[in-house]
Amino acid sequence: MQNQSSPVQILSPVIPSSWCPSGSFADIFNSYNQLYLNNSTVNIPGLNQVTPQQIQTINQNIQNLQNTINAFAGRSGSISPLPGTATQVTPIAFSTPMPNANYQIYIEFQSSTATATGSTSQYWSIVSGTKTVNGFTLRTQYVSGDAITAINWQVFSIPTT
Repeated sequence: MQNQSSPVQILSPVIPSSWCPSGSFADIFNSYNQLYLNNSTVNIPGLNQVTPQQIQTINQNIQNLQNTINAFAGRSGSISPLPGTATQVTPIAFSTPMPNANYQIYIEFQSSTATATGSTSQYWSIVSGTKTVNGFTLRTQYVSGDAITAINWQVFSIPTT
């Protein structure tokens, strides 16, 4: 950058020697902010050389980075199985939308016993056409003898950009 040798300046009114507030630190700091910092000017050398288009591009880049971070964050939750139900269909709604509907889903069945006493394995699938940025509908199948206590789900998306 051309202005590396020029520091940022904060130009504020001169604080008179008679200014001597009392009270808690927060009271003194707030008084200082209101009287002096609010009436200050920040001088950043070269800032006038940045165009509105460049600022718009910077803001879009920041938004893209935030979207990428949100995609990595993923979403998760847990479903309580219905007692004795062989098939359960549960709509899952995310608290915040995913960036797109191309996310991966991980399902984990939790059991209260070390061995399943049921006659079948546990299965899950996504109901066709329900996978959106706002959620999906999960179909699970198990038998009551499997002692399933919870069905945990996680979704995550690894951005390709």
